[in-house]
Amino acid sequence: MRKIFFIISGLATMSAGGFFLCNPKQTKNIEKSFAEKQETVVLFAVTGFGSEKENISLDTLKINYASGEIFVLEKSKTFADDFFRTDNKNIVKTLQDFVAKNPEGILICDLENLHVQTKALKINNVSFFEEAKKYPLIKTGTDKNPFDFKKHITKFMHTGVTAIARASGRVADVKGTDFLTEKLKPYFQEADFVHISNEVSMSKNCEYKVGTQFCTKERDFQALLNLRCNVVELTGNHNRDYGKQPFIETFNWYKKHNIKTFGGGLSPEQANTPLVITLKDGKKIGFIGFNEACPLGECAKNDQEPGANFYEKEKARQVIEKMKKELKLETVIVSVQFSESDTYYPTSSQKRICKDLVDFGADVVYGSQAHQVQYVGFYKNKPVFYGLGNFMFDQIHRIGVRQGFFLKNYFYKGKMVQSIPVFTMIDQTRRVAVPATTQEAKAIRKEIFKSELLYP
Repeated sequence: MRKIFFIISGLATMSAGGFFLCNPKQTKNIEKSFAEKQETVVLFAVTGFGSEKENISLDTLKINYASGEIFVLEKSKTFADDFFRTDNKNIVKTLQDFVAKNPEGILICDLENLHVQTKALKINNVSFFEEAKKYPLIKTGTDKNPFDFKKHITKFMHTGVTAIARASGRVADVKGTDFLTEKLKPYFQEADFVHISNEVSMSKNCEYKVGTQFCTKERDFQALLNLRCNVVELTGNHNRDYGKQPFIETFNWYKKHNIKTFGGGLSPEQANTPLVITLKDGKKIGFIGFNEACPLGECAKNDQEPGANFYEKEKARQVIEKMKKELKLETVIVSVQFSESDTYYPTSSQKRICKDLVDFGADVVYGSQAHQVQYVGFYKNKPVFYGLGNFMFDQIHRIGVRQGFFLKNYFYKGKMVQSIPVFTMIDQTRRVAVPATTQEAKAIRKEIFKSELLYP
């Protein structure tokens, strides 16, 4: 029989009519201690990050906990037993024990223990992060205050490669900019922050030509506004394809539209300046971005030559250390525009640099260069996304460049507690089809989710 892991902490009691019982004296003592805390608690059923599971019913959780098929986190046992009115002796000490032993099992945890290496399931087809008011595993404490989702949870959308140029630009010429974002818009309307790695600058005389020299018409920057973008990454290779003036004009356009930038700037110092964001609960997180090789001469060289932030190991170590120790950021997110590789697996350089960045103190690392989706893994319990693939881009000549995903990231108390991939495909009209079909998503998972990397 497959074991189902279960972790719960926080305050919770069963509603009237529940059928799980424990020793009356034990229950009374537990309820008394909980009443003194007056906490409101949110519980989650989670599985391993790479699992295809999406939903579980509350009744199933109750039955499995009562039958002893579910494990419970040692420090959460008291709370879990109170919720289910039973004494569960199947105890695990850490979340890592769960994912290492049974990543396809199911575990329940509260917000205080929720970790990005796990995937929160819907309960009775309701997601806490999408429909908090309908979510069934919220227990209001004795203070009678409901959990304030809008106050405590910050939603940050993170995307792959964007460049409205060449064929996608010609599509916008014919069908309009809105056509490119029509299917994407519903996913971005409720986000607090939307990241786009825009690799192209606007040019007044831009023409959408065939080739590898990119520009975008100012008209088509409406695509960023359609998706409510407020964070742009400037590590891309093509932002200086038409020289420094388009870069400067585009940089000023971002400022005019209150879009924050990182990973590039008008000078090397500005390019290497972290972007600090304040979450809704007042906690601060930071971003820093690099370009590994600057193959087109796109990196900032001096005050007269703006561009991307060139990667150097010691420079990266110093800025990450500053973000952690001086700026005291709760989470440090680092991007690198790596040298391009049309493979699902990362290059040796990618693996080495990502490892270094985590060792320096990065909490999340991702590659922003990938026109083809790449592996996802964890190192020292920190997520590493080697490449999210194309987001808004025109390539359709093979399956690898059509596949992609963007991330719905959720922050609580300054920590990323969930990172949910939404799989996509670029269709024959050069538009993003989202979500990908079940079979398309399964094919992407098969290529980039490897157990030895997700649960090392």
